[in-house]
Amino acid sequence: MSTTGLGFSGEVADYYAKFRPGYPPPVIGALVQELGLTGEHRVLDLGCGTGQLAVPLSAHVGSVVAVDPEPDMLAHGPRRPKVEWRLGSDADVPGLGRFDAIVVGQALHWMDHEKLFRDADTATFAIIANGTPLWLQHPAIRKVLEEWFGRPVTADCGTDAGARRRYAAALEAAGYTPHEWTISHTHEHTVEELAGSLFSAMSPETLPAPQDRPLFREKLRRALRADTYLEPITVAVISTGPASWPARRARPGPR
Repeated sequence: MSTTGLGFSGEVADYYAKFRPGYPPPVIGALVQELGLTGEHRVLDLGCGTGQLAVPLSAHVGSVVAVDPEPDMLAHGPRRPKVEWRLGSDADVPGLGRFDAIVVGQALHWMDHEKLFRDADTATFAIIANGTPLWLQHPAIRKVLEEWFGRPVTADCGTDAGARRRYAAALEAAGYTPHEWTISHTHEHTVEELAGSLFSAMSPETLPAPQDRPLFREKLRRALRADTYLEPITVAVISTGPASWPARRARPGPR
């Protein structure tokens, strides 16, 4: 992850802020309970984007440091008394001090996760996959994208079971005791919202030109044969011990 950004700039950041589904109260409540967070805790939201996780989480903790490498994403972050927005990446985490918990929402695939787990000063991690990418959920959505770009669309954004197993193994190697849990809900998109969410996952170079976006939305509508799409979302979380723990368990010794 680089402080020069990852392509989530300009109009892509605008679409991200406006159309990316966030985390409804039941998901935030489950995360707070599972991590044992209270109003005394300092939390890092790494790869925070435009604040879909940092902002609602801040209502339950003492403070949130929200870090992202893209200035345009941070510019959309709502100003809240308990949220501090910072430009940076996973490479900067050791210099940010001690956190009671570090959360990473749908962004770990951009990071050197093994180094992050080794170097971070925290007892508690939560690695969050906010559902499955839209193009892997519905064949009609995938077909529209593949026909539009003329190539297969297969990116899983680190949400698949194999990625979660790798993350859990890396946490164990760093001395943590991870476990996985899920919580499910649904989110209804209009076709405009669905297109906006898809645009938020593109790079500025691949974003359809403004004059072509109505055609893209119309292709989605025809492919789905509906004006809305009800997205099934299973939030999968790999978390370690609650934030009330004084420290992580002892790291394994040499073998």
